[in-house]
This record gives sequence, structure tokens and C-alpha cells, in this order.
Amino acid sequence: MPSFITLTVALILPLLALSSLLYSNVSTPSSADAPFPKRGLIFHNPSSQYIQSWNGAGSQVNWAYNWDSVMDNTFPEWTEYIPMLWGTSSDHTSGARSLPFPFHSINANAALSRGSGHLLAFNEPDGCQSGVQACLSAQDAANAYMQYMMPFANKASLGAPAVSNGASGLPWLKNFLSACASLGCRVDFVPIHWYDSATNIAYFQNYLNEAHDAAGERQIWLTEFSGSGTEQQQASFLQQVMPWMDQQSWIFRYSWFWCDPSVNPPMVDGNGNPTDLGQVYAYTGY
Repeated sequence: MPSFITLTVALILPLLALSSLLYSNVSTPSSADAPFPKRGLIFHNPSSQYIQSWNGAGSQVNWAYNWDSVMDNTFPEWTEYIPMLWGTSSDHTSGARSLPFPFHSINANAALSRGSGHLLAFNEPDGCQSGVQACLSAQDAANAYMQYMMPFANKASLGAPAVSNGASGLPWLKNFLSACASLGCRVDFVPIHWYDSATNIAYFQNYLNEAHDAAGERQIWLTEFSGSGTEQQQASFLQQVMPWMDQQSWIFRYSWFWCDPSVNPPMVDGNGNPTDLGQVYAYTGY
């Protein structure tokens, strides 16, 4: 009997390895149930001074990112840092900055070795009209994704470029996913952005559903969102949409724009403590 088991295992293991190789680059949508909690923080690179005090009892915050791939020495251990390759210019890919930002790959590997499990790609590449976003065609983005993101395919979950909720956003996303599929790249989840009035909850929910369809039913990450209005209107908006998002298994993570006292109204004060709005964001139950 032992010799039979040994022979069986010896025959099966190579087949499993071959199966893994055959399917490693297939762009398969992920429909796994979302974990709790889902809320994240966006902070300014590279300082994490305003995200230090969000881990009180009952906090729903457990991840953060900073539109870049560098993590400072004071980044809190209780939360996951998620690197982003903001764009394809040399200052993002080869470390040619005046600040000490090394290669994206070096930063990404450092974050992964710390326990991070996800990577974000380009920021609003559909936003060429603004002149301040990544500005890439869908094909160029797919080519760059293959070059810079796919080397991490066996180390982390990979996010598509994050598109805006402007008219160009979801069409760009569809074109990117098509181009990426042709190249054989893998996209595990799809980040999106949303900005509008804090009173426009129906549009918010409809847009996220449309994005989920455009994403081929992959996981959705709402990596930037904000509703314009008074602090009271924003708090009411969060109290309504966050429980809804928490109940949708396909919405994996979301992050309010953004964790800095310069925002009006702010979610954090100058000492790094959550304001009343920040308390609503961090501690509203699901």
C-alpha cells in the first residue's frame, strides 16, 4: 500500500504543476466573497502621520495607500499598505526622483514582504483632459501592465488601472480589459473612482453596479470616492452607502477621499485624530 500511494502521488504532482502553468496567466474574474472590514485610508506620500490613530475598538479601517509605492518607516503595523504604480513615467518606474523613491518593484517587494497582498496599477489613465492624471491609452496601459504588474502575478492580487466616473471611465476600462486579455495578463480586481453630490445616492449605487458589469464581475475596489456637500450631508451619505457597500459581496474595499486636514470638511485633524466625519467613516457599523 505505501508503494502504491507513493506512485500515485508521483504521477499526480506533475499534472497539478502543469495545470498551474497552463492557467497562471488566464484573466479570470474573482467572485469570492469580500472580507470585512473594507474601509481604507488615502494619505499623502510618503508620510503616514494622519493614519496613525484609526485603530480604536470597533474601527472598520484595515488598509491604506498613498498613490505611490513607497511606505515610510512609521507606517502602522495594524493596517495593510497597498503600493500603487501611479503611472509609467520614469520617475514612477525607475526611481528618477529628487526624493528617495527607489524602483516600484523594490517598493512593491518590500510591502509584500511586510504582509501586503495587493498591488494597484495606474491612476485615472482615462483622465487625459485634466493633464494631472496618468493619461494612457487602453492599449498602452495593457502593455505597461504586462511589463510592470504581471511579474507580481504569483505574489499578489493585481488591480486594474483605476478609472474615473467621467464619461470616458467605463468605456476605457472595457477597452483595457479587452487589450489585456489579448496579451494574456491577469486582472484580479478593478479599482474605480466616484465623485458627485452627497445627495445623489441612487447614482452612486447605479454606477457601482455598472462598473461591476463592465469589470466582468470582478471584485470592485472604490479607491476614491467623495460626495460634495456640508459635513452633515457627507456624514449622512456615508451612513447610508457604507452599510450598502458592506453588504455587497463583490465590493471588496473602499476609501474616502482623503485623510488629510486640508480637505473641507476634513476627516482627520492636524494632530492625526479622526474628526466627527472621520468617526462616522471609521466606526459606522455594518
